[in-house]
Amino acid sequence: MDDLELFAAAVAHELRTPLAALSGEVDVALRRDRSAAAYRDALARIAASVAELVDLTGDLMFLGQPGDGERLPAATARLDRIVARVVERYAADAEMAFTVDPVAPTIVAGDEALLARAVTRVVEHAIKHRRGGAPLRLHAAPAEEDPSMAFGRIDLIVDASADAFWPQTWQCLVAGRAERDGAVRLNAGPLRLCTADRILTRCGGSLHAAAADGAGGIHIVLRCAEPA
Repeated sequence: MDDLELFAAAVAHELRTPLAALSGEVDVALRRDRSAAAYRDALARIAASVAELVDLTGDLMFLGQPGDGERLPAATARLDRIVARVVERYAADAEMAFTVDPVAPTIVAGDEALLARAVTRVVEHAIKHRRGGAPLRLHAAPAEEDPSMAFGRIDLIVDASADAFWPQTWQCLVAGRAERDGAVRLNAGPLRLCTADRILTRCGGSLHAAAADGAGGIHIVLRCAEPA
């Protein structure tokens, strides 16, 4: 199976769940008359599935843009604001809860909205594949120094307890790291991670996992744009 076939399979896999949920909710809602409250609840669930589909189409549009491998136009963002956007997205959903350590207002290279999208996609993948609601922790730490980067790098890490994920949850990130020495370029894999990888790479960062089962954390490495 070539890269295009693998990518098509990944897209189909990601679309199947929200489409199935949407179809099921519509079918149940139309099967018999219900109370206004029941219809509102059904519409809320339908809206959630539609929002997920809109997000997925946004990812596909970004992945389909020309200029793969080229840096995005110069921009900077504050790390704490990026993390705040991710936290806000899940604030009203207890099932999506995860712990976030305080993050310093480090200035990093990249567009704030795009970087927030990348971090969100990694967190979403972690939440979707964690076992039994295993606790997740998002925190920042200095990354290994890179002489080619004037102001260094910052590592935003998704950590979890032992056996929190299924064994091959992060396999594509481990393979990418081995092949490209830390600068992952996913041609095939989960759509969420393909999107995150593309954004981070084009902002001068990288994405990798220490192990296929998430042991050692999932590392979102960003390029600092000012001295820490």
